[in-house]
Amino acid sequence: MQDYRAGKIVGSTNKNLTILQLIGVPVGALAVAIAYPMVRARYGIGGDGGLSSPISVKWAGFAELLSKGFGALPHSALVALAIALVVGFVLTLLEAHPKLGPYVPSPTAMGLGMLIPGYAVLPMVFGGVVQDIWKRLSPKSEDVYNTPLASGFITGEALVLLFLAAAAFK
Repeated sequence: MQDYRAGKIVGSTNKNLTILQLIGVPVGALAVAIAYPMVRARYGIGGDGGLSSPISVKWAGFAELLSKGFGALPHSALVALAIALVVGFVLTLLEAHPKLGPYVPSPTAMGLGMLIPGYAVLPMVFGGVVQDIWKRLSPKSEDVYNTPLASGFITGEALVLLFLAAAAFK
């Protein structure tokens, strides 16, 4: 559903999105079937030296907390949790305010920023700052090229990782 929402934002139709997904799923599955063994052989999975998903590690910790109960947390963590809940609630209410909303930081973005490690967030922040400057200097070109350029950077990063893994594959 998120793909359809993003597609609407960039002006696509449901028909085109469905066709592209029907093409993309088998191509993506084939790419993963080829690339995953290379990436796993090169970098490993989990542990100290291997690839891991920092967000998954945090969610696993959250699941462990739920299984053990809040009593397993130190008192200071419970205080921080209560403060974070109140701040998140207040920011959510302020975000919906017609006049204050544009000036309130997104609670969702702040929460994701706390889950995702800094090495993954900082490039996003840098890209957002560059995009804002670009929009102020040349709104027309930013409107035309921003989305394709950002998509290219995301794809390029993935391809560089794939090429490095393929080059090191034994």
